[in-house]
Amino acid sequence: MTHFTDSPFERLMKQKPRQRQEKLSPVLPKTHPCHGCSYLQGNCCTGVCYRELILPHKKRKVDK
Repeated sequence: MTHFTDSPFERLMKQKPRQRQEKLSPVLPKTHPCHGCSYLQGNCCTGVCYRELILPHKKRKVDK
């Protein structure tokens, strides 16, 4: 099969793309305050504890 140009990119564009493996997120140590937190479901830690921000609001609604 002939190519329109001599560019190596033309050959690359005809190849089938390879599937990439997703990078696994590192497991947090047990001493980390976010260990076991399922709020972000395996995403990286943002430095703000969402459990502490959300849980007090839920407790307030239950108390009323």
